Amino acid sequence: MTQVAAGLVSATITGTSEITLDISGSLAATAENLIVTDGDGGVLSIASISGKKIDLGGVDFKTTRNPPYTVSLKDGEYTDTVTAVLDGSLLDSWFDAGAVADLGLTLAGTSGTFKVWAPLAGDVSLLMWGETTEFDPGSAAAVAMEFDGATGVWTAASVDVSGKVWYQYAISNGAETAYVCDLYARAASPDSVAARITDISSDPETMPAGWSASYRNPFGANGTEAKPYTEAVIYEMHIRDWSRAFVSDSTGKFRDITAALNETGGKFYEHLRDLGITHVQILPSFDYAETNSNTAYNWGYNPYHYDVPEGRYVDYEGTNDGRKAVLQMREMVQAFHDAGIAVNLDVVYNHTSGTQKGSLFDQTVPGYYYRMTSTGSYSNGSGCGNETASNTRMFKKYMIESLLHWMNEYHMNGFRFDLMGLHESSTMKEIYEALSAVDPNVMVYGEPWTGGTSAVVNGATKATIDNSSASALVNGVACFNDDYRNAIKGAEFGGFKKGHVQGTFSDAAIISGLSGSLKTDSYAGGFTAKIGRSINYVECHDNYTLADKLAISLAGGISQSAWKPYASFTAAQQDELRAQNKLAAAYVFLAKGTPFINGGQEFLRTKKGDENSYSSPDAINEIDLSLKSTYSDVYKVYKGLIALRKSAGSSFMGETAASASTVNSVSGFTRYETGDYLVFFNATAAAQTLPGDAASCTALVSVDTGVPVETADIPVSIPPKSFLVLKK
Repeated sequence: MTQVAAGLVSATITGTSEITLDISGSLAATAENLIVTDGDGGVLSIASISGKKIDLGGVDFKTTRNPPYTVSLKDGEYTDTVTAVLDGSLLDSWFDAGAVADLGLTLAGTSGTFKVWAPLAGDVSLLMWGETTEFDPGSAAAVAMEFDGATGVWTAASVDVSGKVWYQYAISNGAETAYVCDLYARAASPDSVAARITDISSDPETMPAGWSASYRNPFGANGTEAKPYTEAVIYEMHIRDWSRAFVSDSTGKFRDITAALNETGGKFYEHLRDLGITHVQILPSFDYAETNSNTAYNWGYNPYHYDVPEGRYVDYEGTNDGRKAVLQMREMVQAFHDAGIAVNLDVVYNHTSGTQKGSLFDQTVPGYYYRMTSTGSYSNGSGCGNETASNTRMFKKYMIESLLHWMNEYHMNGFRFDLMGLHESSTMKEIYEALSAVDPNVMVYGEPWTGGTSAVVNGATKATIDNSSASALVNGVACFNDDYRNAIKGAEFGGFKKGHVQGTFSDAAIISGLSGSLKTDSYAGGFTAKIGRSINYVECHDNYTLADKLAISLAGGISQSAWKPYASFTAAQQDELRAQNKLAAAYVFLAKGTPFINGGQEFLRTKKGDENSYSSPDAINEIDLSLKSTYSDVYKVYKGLIALRKSAGSSFMGETAASASTVNSVSGFTRYETGDYLVFFNATAAAQTLPGDAASCTALVSVDTGVPVETADIPVSIPPKSFLVLKK
């Protein structure tokens, strides 16, 4: 294509026979210099042109269904050609598929009804196979599907599925025919090539021993006991990281985790119960783009099929029947629940691993499920090449039904949303309302930012987080408090930064974070009407581990190259690193809000300075439980802080505001009063004299042994890089 002088910027289908052009410069669109073609290359007749609007009177885009349509603008010997973009809202207005509640497969004995929403398709067929690993369309039993012009749904009703095991849809959009795994499949072949003909709600091969159809949540007695988010302690973990803590050569298996939880005296069970966490947050575990034969490490932020478990985490035991993935993921969730621990799933609905032929969504309805720019390219607010269109009716419907699937079929108790800023506040509000109707204690929270410039309107950010909740009477949607994180140990972006624990002070942000980040307080940085909506943290899977960042800081460096092993520091420096880590933990666990830690943070987990380990070797990412003994003093403080938080009840976990201020105008020296406690944080490098009101307290509370211990000895000063808890 050669650029014309005027420039055809974009073409948008804006009506059943209308295309609106964006032309730069002064060249006017005429019947002589415009050509519109359909997916077969056929030239369409132009009925009229009014300014930049083309009327193709003989075409009805809603019923013709032959994309992609292209528009060419000629300027002498030069031609600009663009693909006409069909805005998702137009499909939403044309087809009322939102009322269809049973997309996918509905089984009744040996009879199955299959439904897929593909309103742009010219033809759709159902393809079925028996037991096979080769899904050749030529060997399939094919069934023609019928189109409903009102809903855009294709249906094959009451199909005899006797002897059939797998199915795909053959979907023809224009000249292209895609052989697609059902978006709504609940079980699938390896790599989600084909969907399994089964009902996981009743198939005994998907049910662990003792599995109940009834939803379970240890946090709040299956929804019968109201719990605020502030009573939760969230512990992030990755399947493979922890698998290798118990099975040294594991590539990551659900059953490694299950065994470590079920084993009598199992290390994982003992560790989590001893530490006192209430929830694990598992990094993405739905099917992502790596094939099962690919054993390389990955975090899982490249989704392919949202409704089936990741096949690489499954022990197939010689057969790849799709149901073992369901069984083994359920076994793991059940083991956590039996241990009294709720399970949150990290979900990545904001983008997919690929587009077009690399996307089940694009192969089903081209372009609809993604936000597109005016030039017809994919908006890239995720930084991963695309972003999903959660403002469209059918993707929003898909998200909500997918989340309910994970709750009802796997008993997930909460969801952490990756790049939640790419979803509208209104969408997140609908999500919370749908999920909390199942369990009022469900946790819904996420990253209140995007990964790049996005086409989203009114995304769920810190500034708008309360718009995602009906009122302060419900837990609502929460978000990670990066301002508080940055104040404690330094920002993660814009160059290497330090925070309070390293001696670079941000008193206003610390005070706001400790007090609950309420927008009504007198401190800068408050953003919410409900304290529990602030997820307080200093480490997650992203960026440096806390221990690594503190090591780089103490070494005087500004990047990974300055990292060195802990043991290479002097004894005094090692003491300081431990003190900084304990102080950071105190800021998280004693603050008003909802505490969150990354697995291993409690024993100085290191990734050897690797700032972005999403595809790094196991030697970087795997959990080394021996560090728990090596740094037992740090572990005990984390355990003691969690125990204190719980034993003190509403003083730390309550949702009433607390007060914080600097002491004697000393930056980095903070007085924090909450409920029955007076806490002092000294992030400075010198001992600080306590103010007079400390002497009126009744007890000093120590957490050094892992258990809160009260003594009557009230000190007169607080050492550097430490915290002091006093009971009033």
